[in-house]
Amino acid sequence: MPFVRIVDSLGAAWTLLRGLCLGLMLGTVSCATITGSDPGARTPGVIFDDQGIEWAAGGAIRDASEALRDSQIRVTSFNGVVLLTGLVAEESLKRAAQQAVEENVRKVRRIHNEIEVGPPVTTVSRINDRWLGTKVKTSLVASEEVDADRVHVVTRDGVVYLMGLVSRVEGDSAADVARSVVGVQKVVKAFEYLDAG
Repeated sequence: MPFVRIVDSLGAAWTLLRGLCLGLMLGTVSCATITGSDPGARTPGVIFDDQGIEWAAGGAIRDASEALRDSQIRVTSFNGVVLLTGLVAEESLKRAAQQAVEENVRKVRRIHNEIEVGPPVTTVSRINDRWLGTKVKTSLVASEEVDADRVHVVTRDGVVYLMGLVSRVEGDSAADVARSVVGVQKVVKAFEYLDAG
């Protein structure tokens, strides 16, 4: 399909442009470093793809039904692994949201459906979640056992979701750090493991 080719071409162009711009700004940094020689790092192209997945998945969910259009669902993608969080009025809408992503969004490798059934979250709760996410991320940066650049933090109603490409030991350490933060109700690991097997 022409649109798919355009999106793929844009991803390749973005990767090239980002690498060139960073190379010009940093001067002496090698391209291998910029594009992520670290196996846990995402390349600019993957980051671009993840942003496209989030945009497309959000649209697919909103278009699936009127009830989903009015729901509080957040889509987060990390290396093609999608995390669905938020609240819907009934269980069938949770399944419908996942199905909308599965059937309409390319480059999704796995979906973690953590949508809950319940009443909408208040504005105060959203502000608390942002603050809680900041505290968790700060604690991860301060930790000597975790590379915070590899861990993406999503918070929802006091629950902390951790995503990223990490070893199992690093993932467990990140979860321990998150659990130690005051205000965290629960920690959910949605990692992709480098040492899976």
